Amino acid sequence: MFTKTAKYYDAIYSYKDYEGESQLITSIVRERISNANTILDVACGTGKHLEHLTKKFNCTGIDLDAGMVEIASDRVPGVTFHTGDMCEFSLRTKFDAVLCLFSSIGYTKSVERMEQAVASMGMHVKSGGILVVEPWLTPEAWLVGHKDSSTYETDEFIVTRMMVSEPIDRGRLVLEYMIGDSSGISRVTETHEMGWFTHNEYLAAFEKAKLDVEHLEQGLTGRGIYIGGKP
Repeated sequence: MFTKTAKYYDAIYSYKDYEGESQLITSIVRERISNANTILDVACGTGKHLEHLTKKFNCTGIDLDAGMVEIASDRVPGVTFHTGDMCEFSLRTKFDAVLCLFSSIGYTKSVERMEQAVASMGMHVKSGGILVVEPWLTPEAWLVGHKDSSTYETDEFIVTRMMVSEPIDRGRLVLEYMIGDSSGISRVTETHEMGWFTHNEYLAAFEKAKLDVEHLEQGLTGRGIYIGGKP
């Protein structure tokens, strides 16, 4: 995943309103569980959501990428972090709310593994709690051939990221980076193996996990959000 570019991740996504999204998440959780206290952020990345959520909740984070976990641990030292796969992890504890945000669910790659991830996350939800999943783009929303380029600058480096949307059946997202710093200019390529799931496939995954699913069309960023209540 971001094994080659973890250092640049926060600069690349500096446009993202983590604080505003965290406020929305807090509202979603509080509206359904007024006394919610504990949150697990699955695929927590560099801990930018947790940086805000920890002000309201007792938080835990988990991510597959050890480099991301290291950055998150430095950012939010009061939070417990784990390294693990969303499809098959066990923390031996349950939470009022389990989150999987910023379309991280797409990294499960297949419908079967997406269902495994929803089930695994659902197992960590307390009775009366919720699972919140922000989906990756649906097949219908993916525009093959779409070009995107953006440049970000800090005191330490300049990074330009480019991509062209490939056909979904290739099952990958290829990102090209040009990075300039005091040591010179380098080029990095990252290939992200992804899965594009339909609305009905998400609904079915929540139902198989025995969660009462609710869909908010707008969600946090316009991609929608799925909320699974655990009886």
